[in-house]
Amino acid sequence: MMHTKGRSFTRPLIVLAAVLLWPAVAQAGAFPYWGISFGSPERAAAHLGLSFGEDVPGAGTEGFAMGSGIMVEATAGRGAGTFGIGRSVVILTEEKSVRVLADLKAIVSRSWDEPRSASPNSTCLGVEGGLSVSFVRFTLGVSKRLEDRPSGDDWLYHWGAGIQIRIGRARKAP
Repeated sequence: MMHTKGRSFTRPLIVLAAVLLWPAVAQAGAFPYWGISFGSPERAAAHLGLSFGEDVPGAGTEGFAMGSGIMVEATAGRGAGTFGIGRSVVILTEEKSVRVLADLKAIVSRSWDEPRSASPNSTCLGVEGGLSVSFVRFTLGVSKRLEDRPSGDDWLYHWGAGIQIRIGRARKAP
């Protein structure tokens, strides 16, 4: 198996970012989550994310709570790794059972040796949107390859489908 600089540098960077941003306890104002998915260019992948901000739902009124905040997400897969930061909107029902999370984020993506529908060992910069309803998640995005190479497409179209699960429970207001 070939060892590349991109692979050895990107994965520890994603893990470090997740550790630095990880809250000790889920609280009103923090919405940590994890997930798994299949898509392009990551192939099978694991996600770790955090949506936070003062407006993220805590105690709801009229049966649901809605808020927005900054979102940070790291993805590591068999074909690539992606790091994104952007805005999210979260909607929770009174029972906190049905949830909608919509997001739009700027991403940087680094492909490994065998990505799906992407040039190997390339770095791309772009935008990605996601929608999670309950625990089902879909993503779409586009990014431009930063390296100048004679072969392969300069544009990469991202897509993914999988599950997303909230970590912890929001604390109840005193």
